[in-house]
Amino acid sequence: MALLLSLVGCSSPSDAPVAEPIAPRSWLGLDPGDARAFHGPAGELVLIPVDETYAIDGVNASAVTWELGDDYTTDYYVEDADGTVWWYGRRGSWRAGRHGETPRELPIVDHRIRFGDRVITLSDDGGPVQLETPEGVFTP
Repeated sequence: MALLLSLVGCSSPSDAPVAEPIAPRSWLGLDPGDARAFHGPAGELVLIPVDETYAIDGVNASAVTWELGDDYTTDYYVEDADGTVWWYGRRGSWRAGRHGETPRELPIVDHRIRFGDRVITLSDDGGPVQLETPEGVFTP
């Protein structure tokens, strides 16, 4: 009996491995730091969810960069708790909190989300399947 009690006493809840929470996948369906190439009339366009956040108008905004050759366009966004995506600006163009600019809601309609002159079409599971820019339509 004493042996049984001593063995039971040896294990404690703090010895059990702690599972790390799994972050839910964002509306974009890509993990930060991933890159996905698309092909279109202007060559290869790479969509890159940036692996850092930016302090914009009192929030930490995520970013997605559109890389086409030597041209880069970075859009800043926040996804709130209910899944609504808010556009917080475009690098070199505008940012929420500057010059009276406010965040803009980005509804996802028919699997499409529009960042100004750029559109991401999402698959049923959320991953991007088509990009539209002023340079044309790009597909994987």
